[in-house]
Amino acid sequence: MDNLIEIAVIIRRIVLLVITIYLIIAALLYFFQDSLIFFRQPLDTAGVAYVNQNYPEAEEIRIRTHDTEELHGWIMHRSQKKPAPLLIYFGGNAEEVSWMVEETAGLEGWTVLLMNYRGYGKSSGRPGEKYLLSDALQLYDHFAKLDYIDRNNIAVMGRSLGTAMAVYLSAQRDLSKTVLVSPFGSMADIAKENFPFMPVKLLMKHQFNIMPYARRADNPMLTLVASNDNIIPSRHSKKLFETWTGAKTWHVIEYTNHNTISANPAFWEYIHDFLKKGKHPE
Repeated sequence: MDNLIEIAVIIRRIVLLVITIYLIIAALLYFFQDSLIFFRQPLDTAGVAYVNQNYPEAEEIRIRTHDTEELHGWIMHRSQKKPAPLLIYFGGNAEEVSWMVEETAGLEGWTVLLMNYRGYGKSSGRPGEKYLLSDALQLYDHFAKLDYIDRNNIAVMGRSLGTAMAVYLSAQRDLSKTVLVSPFGSMADIAKENFPFMPVKLLMKHQFNIMPYARRADNPMLTLVASNDNIIPSRHSKKLFETWTGAKTWHVIEYTNHNTISANPAFWEYIHDFLKKGKHPE
């Protein structure tokens, strides 16, 4: 009898330990989720000066948000047309947009907007789902009114996290085209795969469920995915792709992963060819 009591006490202690560990993990995920989702990248004064001095086509931009934060970035004047077509770019969760300044050389004929998210680079504030989505709309509305921008030919490009803003904007505004690189339909679904034992949908403050917006987006869309993406597996990208209402094109960039996809020359070739077509794909 004493042995049974001792075993019961041990089992009870093990169960309590497991529950305690579970609750600690849940608390850590909840309170540190912003750091897990948004890898904010800094930009020092020297970095700003480098872009301004070495890229004469780069115009430094600062925009005040509706809640008085300041977004910082550049608009790349790579088009000779007046008014010029505009491509609005939204980067990944660990990306600072000055890294893209040189990459835009492959987008000749387009004016390209590169703005850092809140808390990234020289932008003030803290990133969050509702803020980033709201800022996307404000950026569109601001630049669509400018005389040198062709408001009938504004396209959007999103990469990884940035695909959420790109899809949202496509559903809310009249865009000519959308480019999605490593897109996803729901960040909560990806988190659930990584933490299958946790109630992630209850814990996550930034779920980025953009599937409903994909159903409302009807402009031509190009999706590019890496052949070996283990951060956003292609099945998540495919689900969003199949939900998209408008015309759509899918390409897999072979021998690449989530971080190296843009290093393959085919990446920019697909984007350039897609943007070069008329408003509706051939």
